[in-house]
Amino acid sequence: MDYTFPYPDVPRLVVPDGNVMGVFAAKECRSCGDPAEIVRSALAAPIGTPPLGELARTCRPGGAKGVLLVVDDVSRPTPVHLVLPPILDELHAAGIADAAIEFLLALGSHRFMTRAEIDAKLGSAIAARYPVHNHDWKDPGSCELIGRTAQGVDVWINRRVARADLVVGVGRIMPLEVSGFTGGGKILVPGVCGKLTNDEMHWTRMDVPDEQVIGRRDNPVRASIDALAREAGLDFIVNVVMDSRGRLLHAVAGDMVEAHRRGCALALEAHAVRFPAEADIVVADSYPFDIEFWQANKALDQAGLVVRRGGALILVSPCTEGFSATHRELIDFGYPPVEEIKRMVAEGRIVSKVVAVHMAQVSRIARERATVILVTRGISEADVRKVGLEYAATPQEALGRAFEIAGKAAKVALVRGAAEMLPIIESEGGGHP
Repeated sequence: MDYTFPYPDVPRLVVPDGNVMGVFAAKECRSCGDPAEIVRSALAAPIGTPPLGELARTCRPGGAKGVLLVVDDVSRPTPVHLVLPPILDELHAAGIADAAIEFLLALGSHRFMTRAEIDAKLGSAIAARYPVHNHDWKDPGSCELIGRTAQGVDVWINRRVARADLVVGVGRIMPLEVSGFTGGGKILVPGVCGKLTNDEMHWTRMDVPDEQVIGRRDNPVRASIDALAREAGLDFIVNVVMDSRGRLLHAVAGDMVEAHRRGCALALEAHAVRFPAEADIVVADSYPFDIEFWQANKALDQAGLVVRRGGALILVSPCTEGFSATHRELIDFGYPPVEEIKRMVAEGRIVSKVVAVHMAQVSRIARERATVILVTRGISEADVRKVGLEYAATPQEALGRAFEIAGKAAKVALVRGAAEMLPIIESEGGGHP
């Protein structure tokens, strides 16, 4: 079987027919609706809140004087430029002037977006019409302490969020290993929060079993996110669900919990992919999360649910910005066993708990489950091997190595866009992984 990748500079892979378990991908919609109409319909039927226009008119005497639209960043392929026009139309219809509207880019701990990336994300006309700000997560002065959750976590949030009359989060819902699903309150936490708050939210995931999080909207990590984002003041969300080709399937609008819960149910339908059994070898690409390994790891997380223990996992990703544009210490830390990562945090050798959680995600697959072989041109072979992964220059070379590990009779699962799927193993009962 000839198998191609979504990257024009990556050569095709030839897999013996007798070894192929199958080709797996998330759903494509056959007749997608008009994106603007999908968003307008969601705005017309908000879940758990009054309509956005009504909120804008009544959130303070005389209406909102400052509306902040918080949108996801370049690392997410959400077509925000298609989602924003209906939102802005509703705000304008409520009497909100252009001068009262601004945008904040939810970077989490990612790098700043360039002007060209901002234009592509928001649409050049919108980007030119309104102020747009990168969240400066490295600057402690960019955030302020606005409260503390019932769990005792301080809530540091971008000052623009704290001072806005109305805060609207715009993003996408899809499966995610750390919190079950993206979207909802994640647009603020970790999107635009301070380092301490970001660290504590991620650290919540460290000892929670996968089965309590993966594919589940309501879980301990999401509870932490909800509490933090609610305290921070997220008033309204507009979240979309997309197919495997980046087209809008659904949109939900309204309360950050109630609307998000409905969106997660829709996302589960769109992203669940059934596998007949675990595979000896998994070949996965990380498209469209492929700027850096920090993002490509989403594909590793999901593909790791499919590979058998002792098998091999081949990840193909450009990683044009290396392991991480902002967390370069990863090359020095590598991916040691999880217990060692915890010791390094306790001893202060790892300062960022966000980095530690990423390290643990990779370690649980690469150290405890399978041999991970990375096919990339963005990271040198020396650096790949330094962090404890194997390297191959081409998918064919990687497959040859994988057969050495798993045996010549190994069954191979070819997984397209692994980052955007929720694998379900039918041999395990067909439920959540």
